[in-house]
Amino acid sequence: MYQNLIISANAVLPLILCMAAGYLFRIAHLITEDFCRKCNTFCFKTFLPLMIFMNVYNSDLESAVQPNAFIFAAAAVLTVFALAFLIIPHLVKKDSVDSSGEPVPAKSRQAVLIQAIFRSNFVIFGYQVVANVYGSERAAVASVMAAIVVPLYNVLAVITLEYFTNSKNGIGSVLKGIAKNPLIWGAILAFAVKLPGITIPKPICTGLGNMAAIATPLSLVVLGGTFHFNALKRNAAALLLGAAGKIVLSPLIMVPIAALLGFRDANLLSLMIVFASPTAVNSYTMADAYGHDPELAGQLVVMTSIFSMGSVFVWILILQNLGLIVV
Repeated sequence: MYQNLIISANAVLPLILCMAAGYLFRIAHLITEDFCRKCNTFCFKTFLPLMIFMNVYNSDLESAVQPNAFIFAAAAVLTVFALAFLIIPHLVKKDSVDSSGEPVPAKSRQAVLIQAIFRSNFVIFGYQVVANVYGSERAAVASVMAAIVVPLYNVLAVITLEYFTNSKNGIGSVLKGIAKNPLIWGAILAFAVKLPGITIPKPICTGLGNMAAIATPLSLVVLGGTFHFNALKRNAAALLLGAAGKIVLSPLIMVPIAALLGFRDANLLSLMIVFASPTAVNSYTMADAYGHDPELAGQLVVMTSIFSMGSVFVWILILQNLGLIVV
């Protein structure tokens, strides 16, 4: 029990410390929220795609590519999306107002909540948690899984936001969003280099690896730098609904199914992170771009990030004690 507790703490505490550092840096006026948002965009377009590229490039694809796990991850994400799409509009029917007094239609809040429930921060949390438990070599499965679930997240997010915007752009917007996503290109370029057996010179590989190592801590620091604990009361009910759907109900349904289907160790841990990790940071950016209640979207990122620290810790502990993930 004590050993499992230590392993779980080692997986989660580094993430907490990075986020807490970002929050404290902003409180101490060492960074600003505007800096954090710009830095987050920069990281999303540079270091995170590079991290995915290097993780895939350095991986043993024979062990990292797990078709059954990837198929289950995609099917489960689609199931969570469908359930949220069907249920949320029946639970959220009233218009609201934001902190500036501007009206917020119920449809905007529905779009934000649906996106928050199915879209995880897997790129940041997935690889790091698996690497903390199993080491970087066995964590490659999480990087390759990101190449499956991230495009799916983006497609479903665009569909959701377009649907509730009543936009007529349709499939064109979906395809454009996919084509422009830097995380997808990171994975595509990695496979384009890896599969033909192209070798990157060692000095260049080392330099790229050093830059890729910046991605996770920097993303977590700037995420912490955007945390605000005020103005939560107004959206308390929606926040409770979104957080419960994202970090309680989704993993509570999908993780036992994955275990019953025989997934174990790094595969099961990666699948758990798909559903138990917090709402993706860039869900706020997309909600804001579509004009769908960015205040609620940002608060959902904050609250799910905070609560998922405990939920991920508990899930790792449970799976360890049941012998489903063995280090």
